[in-house]
Amino acid sequence: MAPPNNPSSHTKPPAHRNVKHVVLGDLLFKTWYQSIYPEELVNKDTDRLYICRWCFRYSCDADAFAKHTQVCQHRTTPPGTKVYDHGGYAVWEVDGDKNKLYAQNLSLFAKLFLDHKSVFFDVASFLYYLLTFTDPHDPENYYILGFFSKEKLSWDANNLACILIFPPYQRKQLGKLLMGVSYKISDWEKDSGLIGGPEKPLSEMGRKSYSRFWEERIARYLLLHTSDTEDSEYSSPQKQKPSKASCKRQPHEVVTVQEIGLATGMLTEDVITALKGMGIVEPTTPSKKRKLNQETGEVNDGETVMIRISDVLEWTKAHHVTWRDPVRDEGFLGRCILLTTSATPDLAPLCIVISL
Repeated sequence: MAPPNNPSSHTKPPAHRNVKHVVLGDLLFKTWYQSIYPEELVNKDTDRLYICRWCFRYSCDADAFAKHTQVCQHRTTPPGTKVYDHGGYAVWEVDGDKNKLYAQNLSLFAKLFLDHKSVFFDVASFLYYLLTFTDPHDPENYYILGFFSKEKLSWDANNLACILIFPPYQRKQLGKLLMGVSYKISDWEKDSGLIGGPEKPLSEMGRKSYSRFWEERIARYLLLHTSDTEDSEYSSPQKQKPSKASCKRQPHEVVTVQEIGLATGMLTEDVITALKGMGIVEPTTPSKKRKLNQETGEVNDGETVMIRISDVLEWTKAHHVTWRDPVRDEGFLGRCILLTTSATPDLAPLCIVISL
């Protein structure tokens, strides 16, 4: 993957940045915010700061930077353990306690593009997950595209504390890849009975990114859970042709928001945010609710809404969302992955009734 020619732009940078531009490897781009680099090493009004693209060490001296890149110990591989590898993209888990200088330098660099969240010195209590890309035609050369951090022990069960795709690599759907990895990792840790999400409150950019990620995650769950489409782009690979004796479909299926949350690893509040954001929720009238209770044989006195599977399918097509998750289970290394299968198509309901 060649470095991009047109780095991502951003809104007008604040006037009080202590570093105006960074050179990451051979890429030059503007910073967005101020970071607390030591003043004895980085002046208050530095026009250009050189950052090693492998270890994030920094220097205002171009010659010193060039010499370091020739001997950087991470030229061929990042620190830590590779936990995911698929299609040239890999994710590496780095322990902040075992790699303190690396984690501190990464955090200082990240703060140049993050307005709020960033940890500089208390890195020992965090794990860092680096997203890298290796060109198959140049396997000895890799690029770090971004990262997310996660507390080792979070009382709120947060699965992500901070996330950043570096500006030159933004607008390539890479943030969704890291978000998906964070949810897969929290799914492994669900034995404690806790379901997590990103640390809140979210920034405006984070809120928009997560809202779309949650919406796509819910859409995939609803379609795969009730697979009933002939379009291979949106249907499950486990789909089988229904028998002639099973042409009749169930008109409704009743699930709760909590059940969707358990299936997707999402908090109840995030499930509700996604469903409302998709604009596919239909309120149920008292008469319709009584009819649904009769059809399902269940008594539900709580608030219910209805979602038509056809509306979910239209939403995915309008937003160019395929059924396949960008995070592939087969890409995870050293973990036991449970593959989920969709419902058989002959039992697919026309709509889902959700209890809030």
